[in-house]
Amino acid sequence: MRTLLRNVDDSGYRWQIAQGWLYTDGLSYAKPAQGIIDLCEFLRTRDFEMFIVSHKTTHTPTFCGHKELRGVATDWISNRNLYHYFAGTQNIYFETSRDLKIKRIISLGLDYYVDDLVEIFQDPNYPQKIVSFLLSTKPTNLSWIHNATSFMSIREILKNEY
Repeated sequence: MRTLLRNVDDSGYRWQIAQGWLYTDGLSYAKPAQGIIDLCEFLRTRDFEMFIVSHKTTHTPTFCGHKELRGVATDWISNRNLYHYFAGTQNIYFETSRDLKIKRIISLGLDYYVDDLVEIFQDPNYPQKIVSFLLSTKPTNLSWIHNATSFMSIREILKNEY
């Protein structure tokens, strides 16, 4: 849907409207992705410290109602019993730009990183030394990225290491 709406010649207006609803009112309909709890449990039993680093502005654009985004996302995580994997939301970071997101990833000194946007990995500032997973059904041509179609596939790759 993102690609389709972004390709409409309206400067991303339709995508911003859709995104504004998805990440506010629509979030109440969302469920944790299949396999995320199993992956988090697997990582916790191996003493991994887990973080969420997200590119998220504070509010939707004015034409979308200027609705608050970060609190809604944090509440969703808390209400789905995911918060304890992230030190009670202490390890959740929202950044206002891709550059700041990448700087946060670097500052945390992560060994592993998962994202569903290939643009993060294509950014010249992204540290290729991090073991990285692209969560997507579309493979990337970046040779240093693990292509993962699900959280369970990430768990299987890591299981072979631990």
